[in-house]
Amino acid sequence: MLNKVCVITIKVGNIQEAVQFYTEILDFKVSKYYGENIVSLVHEGLPIVLEKADSIKTETYNSVLLGILSQDIEKDFASLKEKGATILFDEPQPCPPGRFFVLEDPFGNRIEVVEFSNME
Repeated sequence: MLNKVCVITIKVGNIQEAVQFYTEILDFKVSKYYGENIVSLVHEGLPIVLEKADSIKTETYNSVLLGILSQDIEKDFASLKEKGATILFDEPQPCPPGRFFVLEDPFGNRIEVVEFSNME
């Protein structure tokens, strides 16, 4: 059966710039370099891979959205803003399970940061 996701791959235009963003802005660590065009990030559970793409479509939205868990959304919002991340909201917004905001990596990939506070 094909019902288990085994990896998330994020297509990027420049692998060095992507590694810098995901490590310096989002605090991921590099797990392993697979040559010059693929980098795996340290992540519990589901592996996250950055892969250099020959061309990247610049759409206004992603059809797959990477969600990152926040334990303190106000603190994380302020920290990412201070680091210069491109955040699409002026402040975290309410959503059914809690609050969230969206930021973009240097290649236009949108990343949702979510704090689950309404999960009772």
